[in-house]
Amino acid sequence: MWVLVGVRKDITNRLGIEENAVLPDWQIVSAEEPLPPASVYVDLSGCFARERPSNTPSDAWWFVHAPGYTLAELPERTIRLNAWPGFAAGKDWEMVWKGPEAAHVAKEICHSLQKKPIEVPDQIGLIGARVLLSIINEAVLLWGEGSASKQDIDLAMKLGTNYPFGPFEWGEKIGWKEAYSILKRLAETDARYEPAPAWETVV
Repeated sequence: MWVLVGVRKDITNRLGIEENAVLPDWQIVSAEEPLPPASVYVDLSGCFARERPSNTPSDAWWFVHAPGYTLAELPERTIRLNAWPGFAAGKDWEMVWKGPEAAHVAKEICHSLQKKPIEVPDQIGLIGARVLLSIINEAVLLWGEGSASKQDIDLAMKLGTNYPFGPFEWGEKIGWKEAYSILKRLAETDARYEPAPAWETVV
């Protein structure tokens, strides 16, 4: 049996499917409940990224939302992905795994959820998140300088680039604290990611 961890509405929103959609082979269990024994758990909120419930099997695989960590920082038998709102709803999933068994499990689970696994390097932010955080950071810099309002920046990005959300809307959906913490980690090795001074007023 495979388990999706979380509230059905949140899970289906992130997956980009109808709330009443049938998910064969899957059981949805709230993170607040004791999780049943399973061979695979998918945690799109990342609440169990670093620590696993004690009652779950030690040989289970975990797909976890963990853009802010590397595999080396997470428990064994973890497959990383970025499940930010909008990202998990797409067909292609950026993922990080290690070894042929993990690759097989990743492909099997993604097939069940009608997703395509795309293996990417094991780096903070994966790829898509690094790009989006750079855009958000630039928007915060522009706003902090007084060059434009948040609303105007969001509108310009949606109309000019056909983004589903503007940078500030993305920040709200992702969570400003999570976005800031990943930028700070990226900035430890690359100054281009240093958060703009105005982050202090949006976090």
